[in-house]
Amino acid sequence: MTASDHPDKLRLLIADDQPLIRRALSMTLGAEPDIEIVGQAVDGVDAIEQALALRPDVIVMDLQMPRASGVVATREITALLPTVGVVVLTTYDHDDLVFEAIRSGARAYLLKDATEDEMIRAIRAV
Repeated sequence: MTASDHPDKLRLLIADDQPLIRRALSMTLGAEPDIEIVGQAVDGVDAIEQALALRPDVIVMDLQMPRASGVVATREITALLPTVGVVVLTTYDHDDLVFEAIRSGARAYLLKDATEDEMIRAIRAV
């Protein structure tokens, strides 16, 4: 069976500059029966390019990445693809970038130490 046999699968793009984080998120979230990982972006510019090419339903976006921050990428993606939901990831809950990301169109934020269940619930809700 392919993903096209499950049109209700949530299409997810992961954007993080740390390969280990991308891999862990991909393995964890991709194991869910209703989530399909459609791509992994290595920085903000790559996230924008992949979002435009792949048209995911949701993007899990690290805030601090090279070439373009998660805030810049979120602003660009939500302006061009308003139906795409963005969940930003951050290390610190008092990070001013979180508020800037929400103002830029992100629908939710999670701390990188969130539990697997918290992350899955947030992605499905967005």
